[in-house]
Amino acid sequence: MLIVLLKSNREAKVLNGYPNIYRDEVKKVEGLEEDGAICNVFSDGFRFLGKGLYSKSNVSVRMLTLKDEEIDGKFFRKRVEEAALKRKGFGDSYRLIHGEADLLPGVICDKYQDYLVLQIRSVGMERYKTMLISAIVDVVMPKGIYERSDFLSSASDILTRNVGLLYGENPPDEMSITEHGILYKVDIKKGQKTGFFFDQRDSRFFVSQITPQNGLALDAFAFTGGFALNMAKSGASRVIALDKDEDAVTLGIKNAAINGLANVEFITTRYENYMKSYQGEPFDIIVLDPPSVIKKKEERKKGLEIFQNIVSLAIPHLKDGGILGLCSCAYQLDLNLLIDAIRKAYNETFKVLQVIGVTSQSKDHPWILSYPESLYLKCIWVKVS
Repeated sequence: MLIVLLKSNREAKVLNGYPNIYRDEVKKVEGLEEDGAICNVFSDGFRFLGKGLYSKSNVSVRMLTLKDEEIDGKFFRKRVEEAALKRKGFGDSYRLIHGEADLLPGVICDKYQDYLVLQIRSVGMERYKTMLISAIVDVVMPKGIYERSDFLSSASDILTRNVGLLYGENPPDEMSITEHGILYKVDIKKGQKTGFFFDQRDSRFFVSQITPQNGLALDAFAFTGGFALNMAKSGASRVIALDKDEDAVTLGIKNAAINGLANVEFITTRYENYMKSYQGEPFDIIVLDPPSVIKKKEERKKGLEIFQNIVSLAIPHLKDGGILGLCSCAYQLDLNLLIDAIRKAYNETFKVLQVIGVTSQSKDHPWILSYPESLYLKCIWVKVS
């Protein structure tokens, strides 16, 4: 068995539930150093701390348990059962497994009716993928499991970007799911991430509650129209939805049509280009939900500048008394930085910025206090007057 011995006074974070042990925290490794191997972790004083998945990367160990238990099919089945139990009442489509927050580090699994989309983000879980799939099949009994481990964001481990059918039937090229009474077409094979952003479920409901009646709305970085459709259905007279991804816009147009929402106009364009040339009526509500722009703590200043610029472009086109929503899915861009970005952008405009709400990732994307990185999504909603 591979043994990882930590440096002095490094065990507290492990015992408190933080899942990652970094290379500079390791004093010694005994045994064959194989990527993905199960390892026993000990403190500098040889206190047993638990078991994890070893890697030669910057993240040396991803902890699985603080107990001395077998990491086998029974172990994975129990973890999947616990994850599924948390999602009772979410309907037939949601995030089933949310990585470290469900005590399965490096595993993302989304459920689309009877099909699952699996994404593996650690070399250890790649090694135990067959055992994991078997556990998922036993618990969920899906028609098929499709892998989308083709993420663009960098991972600590060196992984093969696998895509394709893992189990059962191949899912259709387009699927349909329902959320808050709105029907969405989803492309789980080629769409961004796993095909749909389940994490914005609560924010989409919130925007439906605050959309000004008979107002003009803008959904920037719209993807397939989650915010746009909710604003159109809840009373906006006209909604403009922008995205640079042609495939996403095509699905967005279909989504508007199948929901009978003729008041949504999808445009394939970059947000910056559209706002710089826009000469129409000011908007009653603008939602800004850009993709993750930074990954590292050292990039926080850069991220603040990017978000400040995004907000600045919206300022001339928001009606007095209008609502601005700003979202960040980057952990390093926290709520305080979003607040700073809005305040700096509105500096010297003599506007009152009244916060009317703060939303976060939905409950099928749980977060744990011992792992702050598990709380990554935050949105702030401001009335500007």
